[in-house]
Amino acid sequence: MKLIKLFSFFLVLFLTSTNLSFAQSAGENVSEEQKQEMKQNMEALAAELNLTEEQKTEFKAITQKYAAKMMEVRDSGSSKWKKYKAVQKIGKERNQEMKTLLTEEQYEVYLEKQKERQAKMKEKRNKKG
Repeated sequence: MKLIKLFSFFLVLFLTSTNLSFAQSAGENVSEEQKQEMKQNMEALAAELNLTEEQKTEFKAITQKYAAKMMEVRDSGSSKWKKYKAVQKIGKERNQEMKTLLTEEQYEVYLEKQKERQAKMKEKRNKKG
């Protein structure tokens, strides 16, 4: 059960950092409210990171790329353990790409915000179950 919650946490965490374009391509899997929330999260994170226009474009591309990978894992028929490991690997790969895109200061803020989102999701999960 803990593994399911952890996997769900990582999946939700990543999906909340995706943008509206990905949400639109997901179609019926994402409600309008979720699309709006994802767009706001992406815009807020871009503002907090103080991204340049070039960085915003690349940030969006990286986010979309890894969101698609997360969706593939979610929809795969793999065991929960394999999904969990795949989600961990995807997260590490995404963070590595972000590290090359962002300045040191931006990357530190990015990781800090990631930890905050994780704590927020953990709190929500604990309230539910």
